Amino acid sequence: MTEFLRFVPADPVALTTRITELRAKLSAALAAGESLAIVDAAADLGGQLTGARMEHEAAQLLGKHQLLAEAHAGDEAAAWFWNAYATALQYGGQRDLAEALFAKAVALAKAGGWRRIEAMTLHHWGRSLAEQAHYDEAVSRFSDALAIREALNEASQASSRRALEALSALRAGLGQAPSPELS
Repeated sequence: MTEFLRFVPADPVALTTRITELRAKLSAALAAGESLAIVDAAADLGGQLTGARMEHEAAQLLGKHQLLAEAHAGDEAAAWFWNAYATALQYGGQRDLAEALFAKAVALAKAGGWRRIEAMTLHHWGRSLAEQAHYDEAVSRFSDALAIREALNEASQASSRRALEALSALRAGLGQAPSPELS
């Protein structure tokens, strides 16, 4: 199974414009030597590149800034960075590496109390697990993401619900009993 409910940008032209803007933002941060701004811009650009199906470029870009992200582990931008890097690696076929980075992003988010990025990372991690047919683990991640999103009253909770419904339908089609969380 590939690309389980992969995000599809609503406006590819706007995405291209955003990538251009973020390249300039990263260049400015690099020129100024502002390490936290570099981590933040690299995370944003990497995420947008992955959304544009340029995950190999995203992984290369993010790989160059790992040490800075490590140095800023106490800043929320680092959790966003590791989520973006994990997602790029996931779609680039390096799921073993991605798993460790999803775990890192969740741990940082929990430690910092950054619930929004925790939920997003859990959701992305659930996609990766579903693509690998690790259905019970995927349900767990999607369910955890949904619980956080509901608590925050985020519109993105609908995405987690759709993922759980799609996973339930997939499992039913494979003749597998749904998980208790899906019943």
